Amino acid sequence: MRNSERHYAGALVVLLLGCHSVQAQDVDPTGVATEETPKVSVPTGKYDWAATGYVAWLSGDQLGDMLLFNAELSSNKVWVAALSRRLTTFWRDVDFEVEGQIGKHAGPDQHHWEVTALADLRWNRFYWDNTIDTSAAVGMGLSYAGELPAFEVAEHGSSNQLLAYIMIEFAFSLPKYPQWALVTRIHHRSSAYGIFEDDIEGASNALGVGIKYRF
Repeated sequence: MRNSERHYAGALVVLLLGCHSVQAQDVDPTGVATEETPKVSVPTGKYDWAATGYVAWLSGDQLGDMLLFNAELSSNKVWVAALSRRLTTFWRDVDFEVEGQIGKHAGPDQHHWEVTALADLRWNRFYWDNTIDTSAAVGMGLSYAGELPAFEVAEHGSSNQLLAYIMIEFAFSLPKYPQWALVTRIHHRSSAYGIFEDDIEGASNALGVGIKYRF
């Protein structure tokens, strides 16, 4: 399997693991399904907007390495401010969102601005939500760098200002304070199998941590 195929397979595994964790129904001793377990996560129709700020450290390793915590992070980082909007909810627990980002790279190799637009699906139900309310999101979109990213060129020999973008996020909230969440994110730019550039596979990946405020 090619490296690029493993990257997207890894993202799919993250979603499947989240779905596997769900407890959609309680079953009584007779085997009859009862009403669905009450959901602790943010109810539909409330807090449709969210502002997220995070800092992420870049890596030349692949997305699969990031998902397996095997990536080596560099001292190059990007500071990102994002605004997202939930548009609709499927099956009570899956949100469809759109998000816009603006990021500022802080060397030593690059100092340009980056703007990103994406759409994502967010899974809101995990069996430990009564203790730590958790959601997981995977999104895809476009990322535009203000100048040709020197870090990506150094790692792969080439890059492009406009590339495909993938976001993977986990958000953790205390049930008493659902508006606030600690987030971890993977910030991924790639050529999308050569659509935007010769197939450089993962142009760059960044592992980030930050805060989300829902309103």
